Amino acid sequence: MAAVTLGTETDGSILCPASLNSVVGIKPTVGLTSRAGVVPITPRQDTVGPICRTVTDAVHVLDAIVGYDDLDGAATSASSEYIPHGGYLQFLKTDGLNGKRIGVPNGFFSYPNGTVQHTVYQQHLDTMRKQGANVIENLDIDNLNVILDTLNNGQEIALAAEFKLSLNSYLSDLQYSPVRSLAEIIAFNNAHPVEEKMDEIGQIIFLVAENTTGIGAIEREAINKLNKLSSDGLEKLMREHELDAIVAPNSAASPVLAIGGMPGITVPAGYGEMGVPFGLSFGGLKGYEPRLIEMAYAFEQVTMVRKTPTFLPKHYGLAAAVLTLVVVTVAGAAHGFEFHEATIDAIQLGFRNGSLTSTTLVRFYLDQISRLNPLLRAVIEVNPDALRQAACADAERGRGQPTGALHGVPVLLKDNIATRDALNTTAGSFALLGSVVRRDAGVAARLRRAGAVVLGKSNSSEWSEFRNVDNGWSARGGQTRNPYVLSADPCGSSAGSGVAAAANMAAVTLGTDTDGSILCPSSFNSVVGIRPTLGLTSRAGVVPITPLQDTVGPICRTVSDAVHVLDAIVGYDELDAAATGAASKFIPPGGYTQFLKKDGLRGKRIGVLRGFFRHAGTQPLRVYEQHLATMRKHGAVVVDNLHVAANPTALLDDISSNEGIAMQAEFKLSINAYLADLLYSPVRSLADIIAFNNKHPVEERMKDFGQDDLIAAQNTTGIGPVERVAIRRLKELSANGLQKLMKERQLDAIVTPSSDASSLLATGGHPGIVVPAGYDEQGVPFGICFGGLQGYEPRLIEMAYAFERATKVRMPPMFKP
Repeated sequence: MAAVTLGTETDGSILCPASLNSVVGIKPTVGLTSRAGVVPITPRQDTVGPICRTVTDAVHVLDAIVGYDDLDGAATSASSEYIPHGGYLQFLKTDGLNGKRIGVPNGFFSYPNGTVQHTVYQQHLDTMRKQGANVIENLDIDNLNVILDTLNNGQEIALAAEFKLSLNSYLSDLQYSPVRSLAEIIAFNNAHPVEEKMDEIGQIIFLVAENTTGIGAIEREAINKLNKLSSDGLEKLMREHELDAIVAPNSAASPVLAIGGMPGITVPAGYGEMGVPFGLSFGGLKGYEPRLIEMAYAFEQVTMVRKTPTFLPKHYGLAAAVLTLVVVTVAGAAHGFEFHEATIDAIQLGFRNGSLTSTTLVRFYLDQISRLNPLLRAVIEVNPDALRQAACADAERGRGQPTGALHGVPVLLKDNIATRDALNTTAGSFALLGSVVRRDAGVAARLRRAGAVVLGKSNSSEWSEFRNVDNGWSARGGQTRNPYVLSADPCGSSAGSGVAAAANMAAVTLGTDTDGSILCPSSFNSVVGIRPTLGLTSRAGVVPITPLQDTVGPICRTVSDAVHVLDAIVGYDELDAAATGAASKFIPPGGYTQFLKKDGLRGKRIGVLRGFFRHAGTQPLRVYEQHLATMRKHGAVVVDNLHVAANPTALLDDISSNEGIAMQAEFKLSINAYLADLLYSPVRSLADIIAFNNKHPVEERMKDFGQDDLIAAQNTTGIGPVERVAIRRLKELSANGLQKLMKERQLDAIVTPSSDASSLLATGGHPGIVVPAGYDEQGVPFGICFGGLQGYEPRLIEMAYAFERATKVRMPPMFKP
C-alpha cells in the first residue's frame, strides 16, 4: 500500500509490527533520528524508524532521516557521532554475517520442541554459522526478569511523568488544537465514550500520568534504576563477550533495547502453523547500526523468507468478505488496463485510449521489482530517473508528437550494456562498481531514440560467465532464481533478463549472447529470446567476451514483443563499424514486424537435428514430437533425422576446445580495450580484475568459483599461431557443418531443443529464436529453438510467430520451491 513507511517506537512499536507482518523494521539508536514534531511518550526511549519490505529499502529510508535537528538538539547532537561517513548503504553486504559474534540470550527462545518456531529459529542459527558467524548460545542477561517486568522495574513510574510533560509541551506548541493538555484529552475521552471505546479500554494510564507532578525524586530513582539495569545487563554482556549483536524472536528483546536507547532490526523469519509471520531481531549497543545492517541484510539475502500476504481468513465471514473483494477487484480490472503479461501492442493501445500512462506502467514494474526481487534477484539496480523519463514520454504523447512501438515502454538492460546515466555498468562485478562510461552503448542509444524508458539493469552472471560461476550468480546481484521452480537453473549469463521478463518485472528486456546466453535463459524461463546475426546489433559499449561471437538481442514474453525490440536496436554503428557494416545488408526494408505472420510455417523447410533430441527427457521428447506434428499441420515440410555431423558429441567437443583457445585471447584483448575506454574505472586491465578478486575473496566467492579462466586469459599474448589455427578450425566446422547442411537440404531453419545447438549458431555468427515449448514433470520450462544462417531472421520470425500462435504454451510463473 506504500513503497516505504515510517513508524515510531518506545518499546517494541516498530519491531513488533515488523515481525508479525513479515516486513523489516529498524528501531534506531535514540537520537539518531529527530523526534521533533512527533507526538511523544518519553524522550528517553522514543525513536523514529523505517518499516519496509526489504532491508535495502529500510536502509535507504534510514539514510534519509538521520541527523542533527536543533529542535531535538540534545538527543540528535549526542547521536550524530554514530552516523558513518558515506551513510548506511555501504553496509549492505551479502557476507555481512561473516566473522560476526552473535549472542543468543537465554529467556527468549522458549518455544516447545516440535513447533514451527523452534525448528525454524534453530535452522536460522545454523544458517548464520554457515555464513561465517560465531553464534554463542546460552548467554544470560543479568536481571533479565526485572527488565521485562515493566510494571515493577520503575518503567511505568518514569513513563507516566515523562508522558505528561512531553505531551503537554507538544500540544502547547500547536498553532491550533481542540485539546491543549493531557487533562483535556481525558475530558474529551469521557465526552466521547463510544468512539473511544471507554467501556473496553478505559484510560487508567492517562489518569496516572495526569496525577504526576514532574520529574521528582521517585521518578529520578526509577530512571537511575533503568539505566543501571541496562548497563549491568545487555551492555555488560555484549562487552564481556565482544558481541556484535544479540538475536531474539520477534520483538521479545525490545524492553532490553528500549531502556538503553539501543537499536534493533527485525527481519522476516518464517510463518507459524496458521500462516502468521514471525521475525528475528538483531539488537546491539548504541551506534551499532552498521554492523546490525550488515547482519540483517546478509541474513535476509540468504534466507529470502518474506512472501506477499495471502489474506487467510480467521472466520468464514471474513473469508466471504475477502472473496467478495477479490471478485470486485477482478471485475473492476476488466474495465482498466491489465498489467500482467502486457504486450507492447497492448501497452500502446492503452496509451492511445487513455487507460494507461508510462508513469503508471513504470510504477507497476518498480513495484513488481520491489516485491519479487528479494526472492528472484533478477534486477541488480533500478534507474532513479525512470519515473522522470516516463513523465517525459507522457508529455510528448500529450503534445501529439509521433511515437513508435517502444515509446514510453520500460526496458531492463543486462548489466553489461553501458548507459551514461545514474546506473552502473558492472557485468555483475564489484570491480567495475563506480566506473563511468563515455556514452550509452549503441543498443541503449537506439532504445532511447525510440523513446523507451530505461528501467534499470538486470543481474548478469559475473563477466557474462567467462568467469566460471553458477548460472545467474554475480557478486553484486547474488543468485538469480528461476521463477517457475525456484530451485531450478535460471540458465545463462542473461538469466536476470530472462527471469525479469518471465516474472513481469519489466515490459521487455535485453540480453547478450556469446554462446547460449540469450537462448538458454529464454528456454528455462518460458520466454522468447532472439539471438541476432553477428553485427546486426551493435556491441559498442557492451562489456565484451569476443567480437567473433558476441551479439545483443531481446528477451521478451512474446515473439511480437521481441521483434518490436529487434526493430529498434538493429543498424549500423560507427563504433562497431566492421560487424554492423557487414550485417546491415541483412536488415529488410520496412523492418521485421512485417514477418509476424500467422501462416509463417507454411511452405517452410525445417530440419530436425535428431542427435540433439537424444537427451531431452521422456516428457519433453513427447511434447517435441507433438510440436513437429503441429508444424506439419500448418504447412511446414519437416525434414527429419538430419545430422550436422556423424557424431554430434564429438563435433561439440571440437567446437568447445577451439572456442576456448580463441576466446581466452580475445577476451583479454577485448576487455582491456573496453576498460581503457572508460572515463573512470577502479580497474584498468584484466590483471587488475584478477587482483581485485584476490583482494575480495569473500564477496567474489573465490573458494567456490576461483578465476581460472581469467588467469588463463591473462596468460595469453594476443592472437598468435595457436589462436589463428583455432579460429580457422571453428570457421571450417561451421562451413562444413550447419552451413553445408542447410544449403544442401535447402532448409529455412533447423529446430533443436532449448539451447542445445547454441554452439552451432554462435561459432558461425548465425541467428536463433527460442519460443516456449512446454514444462517438465517438475514444472521447469523448456523451449524450442529455430536456427538459421546469417540474415535468416525474417524467415525465423515467421516460423517462431506462427508456432507461438499455434501452440500458446507460455504460462506465468508459479514460484514452486
